[in-house]
Parts: sequence; structure tokens; C-alpha cells
Amino acid sequence: MGSNILAKNMCSYQKPPENYSCQVPYFSVSDINPNIKMFDEIIDVRTPDEFAEDRVFNAINLPVLDNQQRIEVGTLYKKEKSIARKLGAALINKNTSELIVNHFMTKDLTYKPLIYCWRGGHRSKSLAIILKEIGFQPAILSGGYKEYRKHVRDSVQDETKDENRTKFDDCKIILVSGSTGSGKSLLLETLEKRGEQILHLEQLAKHKGSVLGNYPNEPQPGQKLFETEIYHKIEFEFDPKKVIWVENESTRVGNLAVPMRVWKKMLGSPRVHINVSMEDRIKFILKDYDYICTEESKPGLIAILTKLERHAGKKKSAEWCEMVRESKYEELVGDLIVEYYDKTYQKPRGTAIDTFDVPQGLILDPEQLLTSPMLNDIISIGENYLEPQSEKVVDLV
Repeated sequence: MGSNILAKNMCSYQKPPENYSCQVPYFSVSDINPNIKMFDEIIDVRTPDEFAEDRVFNAINLPVLDNQQRIEVGTLYKKEKSIARKLGAALINKNTSELIVNHFMTKDLTYKPLIYCWRGGHRSKSLAIILKEIGFQPAILSGGYKEYRKHVRDSVQDETKDENRTKFDDCKIILVSGSTGSGKSLLLETLEKRGEQILHLEQLAKHKGSVLGNYPNEPQPGQKLFETEIYHKIEFEFDPKKVIWVENESTRVGNLAVPMRVWKKMLGSPRVHINVSMEDRIKFILKDYDYICTEESKPGLIAILTKLERHAGKKKSAEWCEMVRESKYEELVGDLIVEYYDKTYQKPRGTAIDTFDVPQGLILDPEQLLTSPMLNDIISIGENYLEPQSEKVVDLV
């Protein structure tokens, strides 16, 4: 009789309907690149703090646990794994319901998001399954952000090998060198307007590369995010059939290090050099750094100049600070160029393949620079550099 009661209470297994499937496909990091356009959105379900440090390029943040909740669940997991899992599931379900109402409600059922968390585990799977049940077509990034980060690092830091070659390895770089205030970044940006490829490291690093180079009210990204931005440029935006123009940087841009693989390619690349008059350099710096030539910026500028004592000595540093107090910015910039920048900053390596004496006032007029003969000549250098050596020999014959 006991066995009959037990049999009645036992659930018999039934196969789900043939048209039912709760399986969510997984994509590896190597699968993303050729298939990236098939996804409508890339969703990072990690916490805002994790997302801020670094993320898959163009991802949006829809956290299933906020910063405090993740800490709470993680702390509890070390003591009571079972209770931590229950709490985590409850919080994720609560937060997911809000995400559905606020983000997914207007999506068509053809919507295809790629979802990831730290390792492609519980957080990403939790959201993906619910979206799948609704009728959407989600996919999960296998290995999550951790695997993506490894792929980025392999692409921009590790030495080039057969197994980790990228399009960037087949690209050719020409560096642009020049003294501080020569408008090298402006030249890069103008080349880009003419259809040329540029890798603007200072723009990606949110720093102008000099002692006064911090962007106003905009902190530098972290090293990981900087590398992700560079990875996306070299993997998705560059054509090996066109030269890439890069400013002749040192190994660091502000607090960030240029990734080793990129740096080594820069070391083996030729450069063009621009010479700009002292008068134009002063005017260009005053225009480019106008945001620090204000009353509000004086305390911060004085603090920076005071730190230059170790390079220029206390007397010279004190003179610069006094110039700031008296708003003598033109005099300050001229003296900084002569006594600090041109003495301290490292000279470019090797001999330039060509040197351009920039006409007076040209670097101060972006519209004129855009159509200038000098810019045409620089572009021609890039085109000639890409010509196969055999074709050049034939031309000479």
C-alpha cells in the first residue's frame, strides 16, 4: 500500500512539445567578429562598476545585480552557498522584471541580443532564458567578459604569432612627428577628414600627451578600456590596403601605456616631420588649451607648474606660477616651450622620410589646412609607401 501511495505522488516525466525549446545558443569570442552585425544589441549584465572599468565595445549596461547586491550575494556565498544562490536568484528575477518593463517591452520578437556577464555564467544565462521564453532570440557570449578581455589583450599586447594574427599586422603605419604645439593631432584629424585612416591614441586616451594634457572635466579611461578601444579600431575599422597615420608618441599617453604590440609596430614604422614657427606654436597652444587660461583654472595650473621644479628648478617654476597669477599666458607658453618642452621631451627616432616646413599661419586655419598643397603631399607619401617595391622599380626603368 505504501508503494502505491508513493507511486501516486511521483511525477511522471513528459517530453516538452516538439516546438518548445529553451536552449540558448552560445557564441565564442572568435565567432563575434564575423557575426557582430547579426545582433541588435550587446548587453552587459554585470554591475555598473564592472561595466565602467571595461566592456565589450558598444555594449549597453543592463545589470541584473547592482553593485551592492553583488557584494552582498558574494559575501554570503562564502558562508552559505545555498542561501546565497536563493538570494541571488530572487534579486536577479526582481531586477529582470524591471528591465523587461523598461527596456524590452517595445522590442519585436525578432530581437537578437548578445548577452554576457563575467564568465558567461549565471547572470547572463538568467536573463537569456527569460528573454528566450518571451520569444526573443538571445545568445550568450561563451566565457563572458573574461574571455573577451583575454582576446583583446592577445590582440594588442602579445607578440604577433600565427595563431593571433590580426588585420593590423598586415597594415602599414606612418608616424607624424613634430615639437609640442605643432598641431600634430590637428593634422591627423584633418587627414581623417580627407578619407585617410588614423589611430588617434591621444583621443582614445583622453589626454593630449603633455604635462598639461588632461582633458577638461573628463578623466582618462582605465588601461583595459583604452586597450578595448584600440582593439576595436584595429580589428573593425582599418583596411590593410590603406596606410594608417599615427602621432609619434612616447610609450605613455598620460597615465596610460600604449599596448606593446602597437608600440612595437610604431617603432618599426617610418615618419614624416613637421616644423612650425615659434610664433604659430605659441598661438596654437593658447587656442588648443584655452580652457586652462581662465581665472577658475589658475589654482590647478599653478599646482601643475609647481611640480615641474624637479625638471626646471624652483626659480623657473616660481616664475611660471607668477606669470599665471598675472595672466601672462603668451609669455608663459613661450617660456615653457623653450625651457621645458623642447629641452625635456624626447627627440624623434631616426631620420624622417620627409620634413615639411609648415607655412606661416596654416596650422591655425583648419579649413585652409584641409585643402592645402602640404596635406596633398603628405597623402601622396602614404599612397607611394603602399606601392609594391617591384612597381617602383618598373617606374624608375
